[in-house]
Amino acid sequence: MKNELLLEIFSEEIPARFQRRAVNNAKELFEKVLREYGVDFDNVSAYVSVRRIAIRVENMLSKTHSINERKRGPRVSAPENAVIGFLNSNNKFMEDLIEKDGYLYLQITIPGSDVREILSDIIEEFLEAFPWPKSMRWYIGKTNELSCFWVRPIRSILCIYDGFPIRKFIKSVGLEMGDTTRGHRFIANNEEFSVTCFDDYVAKLEKAYVMLDYQKKVSYIDFELAKRVAEMGLCIQNDEELLHEVAGLVEYPFIHIGQIEEKFMNLPKEVLSTTMKVHQKYFTLIYPNNVAAPFYGTVTNVSPTEAMREGLDRVLRARLSDAAFFFKEDTDISLDAFSQRLSDVVFHEKLGSVSQKIGRILSVSETKEENRAISICKADLVTQMVGEFPELQGIMGGIYALNQEETQEVAEAIAEHYRPNGANDRLPANVVGARISFFDKLDTLVGFIGFDVYPTGSKDPYALRRAAFSIVRLICDSEFDVLCGEKLSYFAKTLNEAYSDQGIQLHPDVVNNVLGFICDRFTKYVEDKLKVSAQLVEAVINSYDSCDFDYKEAIEKVKSFNELSKHDGFSIVQSAYKRAIGVADVLIPDDFIKDIQSISFNNNYMNNAKSAILKFNSSCGIGEIVDVSKLIIEACDNVTMLDRDQSVMFSNLLLLKKFVSVVKQHTGIC
Repeated sequence: MKNELLLEIFSEEIPARFQRRAVNNAKELFEKVLREYGVDFDNVSAYVSVRRIAIRVENMLSKTHSINERKRGPRVSAPENAVIGFLNSNNKFMEDLIEKDGYLYLQITIPGSDVREILSDIIEEFLEAFPWPKSMRWYIGKTNELSCFWVRPIRSILCIYDGFPIRKFIKSVGLEMGDTTRGHRFIANNEEFSVTCFDDYVAKLEKAYVMLDYQKKVSYIDFELAKRVAEMGLCIQNDEELLHEVAGLVEYPFIHIGQIEEKFMNLPKEVLSTTMKVHQKYFTLIYPNNVAAPFYGTVTNVSPTEAMREGLDRVLRARLSDAAFFFKEDTDISLDAFSQRLSDVVFHEKLGSVSQKIGRILSVSETKEENRAISICKADLVTQMVGEFPELQGIMGGIYALNQEETQEVAEAIAEHYRPNGANDRLPANVVGARISFFDKLDTLVGFIGFDVYPTGSKDPYALRRAAFSIVRLICDSEFDVLCGEKLSYFAKTLNEAYSDQGIQLHPDVVNNVLGFICDRFTKYVEDKLKVSAQLVEAVINSYDSCDFDYKEAIEKVKSFNELSKHDGFSIVQSAYKRAIGVADVLIPDDFIKDIQSISFNNNYMNNAKSAILKFNSSCGIGEIVDVSKLIIEACDNVTMLDRDQSVMFSNLLLLKKFVSVVKQHTGIC
């Protein structure tokens, strides 16, 4: 393709967990760098595989356009010779100087250039700026220097523009660019071959057993594995995380179905699947009724030989033998006995042990089932199985609870009390589990915020934002009322008192700080859920006296306010509200709002407004609040609100106060 750029950064193996994000990062960063250099192009595509990042730029013009930029010089107060030097170095004169913020600037025009001449600079900047989560440097023999930071050592760079290779030295990695790359490390013997364009590149990689497109590889594995499994009358246990991980481990995927020894099939399905996933990256296969089948699916980087198949089975056998041993050892000990060991497990050095955390959560418990579930909900933390697989905490507690003849409700509550563990995780399926999850997360927030520990920027080591967001979801999305009619502040206060009873003194304003922190997450939650602006949500929140309000009611107010804000008569409501609140709020206290039903007025303006308010308060229609507002404006224009007769004035102000109260209650305007 004419004016096509093909760039490949070939390195040692890129960790699988970095590859998905690298696709978008590569595309966005390369587009940004091209624009900075004045390069015109139609489209940038990025591809990431196990050992390479490839970038294709379509219709990248050979001549860059000129760039106008403002160049900063010395301070205004700098010596004259410094200013003259700045001017001379840029071939400018005194009259070209611009003063701003205490500095001297020049407007510089950088003329266009041949893109072939600046490609090495573009690639250098791309390499230097790439945002890997973790990166490294390596020694460059040619220059006796360390390289730039990259995820793994770079071994070659392929660069072809308009069908011809660009052979320029990239100093930051000590390599000269060329037109060659390599195929599969094992199947194609890692042999080099040259390419001429992107289509040629993809075709030759496919022949050399390298599937370049990450998403295509994911889809291929998903389809082929599902097809093989369906032929056996089985299904794959859905695991998107594992699917993407194995796609990032292989240059070309080969599907293999192995068998699990029957003696391991009495292990809980969760133990089987976690053992296979964590240690071996195997997929769990299930029957249509969701019962684990004695088979597994895996993806290999080469076509498996008989010896490989035996090796895959043998390694799994060893892992499952360990899991079976842990399971047997754990089931010989009661959950109550495990719970007694929690006093030796530190929750946090400032917040005491896990046993103390359990004691605090019990202080807000209300039922026998809650008390029992809370008392043993963390017991599995000291089991051998959870020690080996932390992913199973809670889940193993639920399994062991059933084995020890706890009720189904208690076992389910233990298994699910960590949920939701993220924005997309499902909520607990029973009320006890939902309540314990709520108590557990709120206790964490009260403790850390009570010691002024808050997330900073992108860092949130104790996952406090996630805990607060989960609390919002438990209150707003759960089919159960986790608050049981109480306010959020009641539980925060009770937990604060429980900390104090344990000799842990928190910040005196901890309750308000916790409510404010959760309220911030509520704002984001509603913003995303209803697709409304943060300002609109904040306006509704500000209509309350504090952060201790009914979240579900607030969501309905946001919906009403959002609908009203799009109405043609919204400005009329705003105008009437401002006029009413300007008079009534000054002279009538918030807690002094009487029923206006019994008040009669000696003029039609006030009587009409009164009837409209009462009608709106029962129906809450958007069009009706506009009509009420029109009547309020008409009354304010034609009635002396501050009448000399004290009783008349008081009645007038009560009506305006009622209007303000109704608008706040049903629309969120504040």
